[in-house]
Amino acid sequence: MPSILEQYRISDFLEWHRLKALEINTNFQRGGVWKPAARIMLIDTILRKLPIPKVYLRTKINVRTQKAVREIVDGQQRLKAIIDFAEDRLVLSKRAQEFRGLKYSTLSEDQKGEFLEYAIAVDSLVNASTDDVLEVFARLNSYTVSLNGAEKRHAQFQGEFKFAVREASRRWGNFWKDYKVLSTQQRVRMQDDSLTAEMFGVLLDGVKDGGDPKILALYKKYDSIFDGGCTPNFERVLAYIAENFAPSLVDTPLLNPPHLLSLFSAVAFILVGIPLGDLTQDEVNNLPHAILPDLDQARNNLIILATIIDSDDDPGEQLSAFWKASHSSTQRIASRRVRFPYYVNALGLENFI
Repeated sequence: MPSILEQYRISDFLEWHRLKALEINTNFQRGGVWKPAARIMLIDTILRKLPIPKVYLRTKINVRTQKAVREIVDGQQRLKAIIDFAEDRLVLSKRAQEFRGLKYSTLSEDQKGEFLEYAIAVDSLVNASTDDVLEVFARLNSYTVSLNGAEKRHAQFQGEFKFAVREASRRWGNFWKDYKVLSTQQRVRMQDDSLTAEMFGVLLDGVKDGGDPKILALYKKYDSIFDGGCTPNFERVLAYIAENFAPSLVDTPLLNPPHLLSLFSAVAFILVGIPLGDLTQDEVNNLPHAILPDLDQARNNLIILATIIDSDDDPGEQLSAFWKASHSSTQRIASRRVRFPYYVNALGLENFI
């Protein structure tokens, strides 16, 4: 069974569709039907001339009629969305930003030309049997890297919350890089989205238990009801940290994701207010509600916390609980409950120990 790597323009697929030389075999469908947001994102990607995954076709050549019929075995939802857009059955939503409200017939002539000329990579499985196709899928799956939690959430959810997190994560790309919060490899695996989602969660629900199951629950909760209201506060809090604290904390553990999340929670508590989450009112009643006028003192206090985290030895006395919580599971609310007031006090009290 030969496999031939080719490139075809969208106009080629549309012509095959019109000539009924393009078939969909639902037996090979590996995922569910796409939601509208996913279809719109695909068209937006094409209009921006960004790459999309390649398509697998089983090319059946009839030697008697001398005709070829191309059967879509992988990429069905992508090609359905492309065909529907070309036939004016798909209107772009606000998710497509400046393309909002457009359909194919309302594109400019240049945009139509670019859409039709867009090239899609295709693996053609020539005269392949069903067993041959299944073997291709088996081999693809055998050396494909398993998706992590962040990647699965990005694939599963298509609501405003997912897109707001992704866009905010991208906007702050230089922050993650310049202050060594996340490596490029971590960002490739979308760990920046995970951290951003948890920051959004603090603003929406307060300080709570963490980890992948809790982030998944956050996506489920806000997938259809997120209104973007917390995004300005996210920008304000992270900008405040970037301007006033991050330069002094480079190469300290306070800019590692779990500790940065605690710092973010504390700054958010003071600057914009956050819900209680899993904390009690008694736990926050005596915490300061303003950052020290002397920001150098606040920076020094944070550096003390970073030094304690870095230490291999329990410092004893007032900072022992913080040291133990910082060296346990930082995702659990038991740890966050202990660490949170230390960060708030470090920001708001001159003598916070």
